[in-house]
Amino acid sequence: MGLLRLLCYLSLFFICAGASTIETLHKIKDLKSRKFGHEYPRHGLLLLHWLANHISIGPSKEFLLHFEPARGDFGFQTYESTNNTALPNLEDSEDSVYYSLGSLSLEAIRTKLPSYVTQDYYNSLENTKRDLDRIVLRIQRSNPRQADKVYITQVVSKDSEDYDPNEIFEISAKLLEQVQLLKTSLDLIKILESHVTKTQTSDDPRLAMPKKQLLHHLKYSDKHLQTIFEDQSLRWLLSLAGYDIKNRLNVHKNTWLCSPDNLNQQEQITSDPKTLCEGQLPVKLELKSTENGYARLIWSGLPKNMITVNNTIVIFSNDTSSDISTFASVKSSGSYDTSWKLNHGIQPCLVEFRFNFEFGFVGLRYAVIWRGPQFDEANRVLPTDITGYNASLQLFTRNGYACARIYIRRSFSDFKTAFANAWVSFYTSENDQNSKNTQYEWVTDFKKGVDTKEYHIYEYMSSMSIAPGLQARFMLSGDSIHSRLFTSKASVIARTPPWESQ
Repeated sequence: MGLLRLLCYLSLFFICAGASTIETLHKIKDLKSRKFGHEYPRHGLLLLHWLANHISIGPSKEFLLHFEPARGDFGFQTYESTNNTALPNLEDSEDSVYYSLGSLSLEAIRTKLPSYVTQDYYNSLENTKRDLDRIVLRIQRSNPRQADKVYITQVVSKDSEDYDPNEIFEISAKLLEQVQLLKTSLDLIKILESHVTKTQTSDDPRLAMPKKQLLHHLKYSDKHLQTIFEDQSLRWLLSLAGYDIKNRLNVHKNTWLCSPDNLNQQEQITSDPKTLCEGQLPVKLELKSTENGYARLIWSGLPKNMITVNNTIVIFSNDTSSDISTFASVKSSGSYDTSWKLNHGIQPCLVEFRFNFEFGFVGLRYAVIWRGPQFDEANRVLPTDITGYNASLQLFTRNGYACARIYIRRSFSDFKTAFANAWVSFYTSENDQNSKNTQYEWVTDFKKGVDTKEYHIYEYMSSMSIAPGLQARFMLSGDSIHSRLFTSKASVIARTPPWESQ
């Protein structure tokens, strides 16, 4: 019995000791010697950039979140691996929970993230490194929009969600503040003078770059990365963190059929590029909504060498589909209204058609040149808090129709009573008066959705087509439930952003 107890104590000691030795990274330069997101097509540094720009740092260096992981915002999910001791054990606290972000193999996650985070995943189908990186937040259930710990890590393999104990690091508030500083514009004369006078006093990591490295970034890396990553602050982060820019540019060159010497000739950068390597902005392929709920293809930035009779823009039903449904003739930029109803997961792609001669027959084949982001049913817009209640409202679409989703926190147990005389109304414009709704549904008549651990979910699918500008409002009446048609005392306690306003 005594030996068994000793073994238990020793096991606990080693688990705690392993967790307590997690290294904390305090500056962007500390990322240089880590594997996290450092090469194509890994997405870790892209996730870190995204996170830094969706939080605030509190006075006590706590992380104030502009989203709620427990609700599944941006694809966060609870992390509960039973075989992993890489993270500190939470058994001593029922209030603490880990949430992870970055599992792009799950459609429900990747569709909620911006295209700069997911583009390399979509365009490297056979690469086993495209879905390794994760960010983990430690959150108290009692304070769901504040994190007290941020970790970066990687899974041990593409088929596992266990984290590599040798590749997990804590991220300090200071490091994330440095990433946030990259959003501010630089006075290049001042920054070069600071290298002469040795007076770098700012926390901005760009001011501490060796002059040679700084000039190389400005003259080479930044110019050519701008056709891959539009955000200049992200390009700064990649340079400062030691990302393999040369390899990424080579992949870019091969994808877009650039000539071999394009990447070495800065003077070729132009607003009317022959190839994308000579351009100034990334190619954009995206899906929006027509006025009647169909998919509208929108694209821009295609270089001249991609505008050929063999190339066209198409829609696939998902990222693994091989059935092509829509063809849009290619020019540098444009839009095309399709007959496809808007649905979650549909994907725009640039493809090249080729005639193949096989077994005595001529067949038409295609090769995908570039995959755009899959469409997200809620347009990547977060739910809107319902004022005064532990609930939120989200506008989304299904089969091209306007839909509403209500998130009810499980602790809000009497919501059916509180919302007995509440309804959701749809409006064609945010400027419409409350009485001018096009359609509405009582909250008590919403259908049950798929619950999460922290939320009950209810949904309603209207017969109204989703369209730009459409808005959903959560209405609550002070009248008796027996007088539902009399709504003079109704008040709006939540308004979604108009569809496609962001």
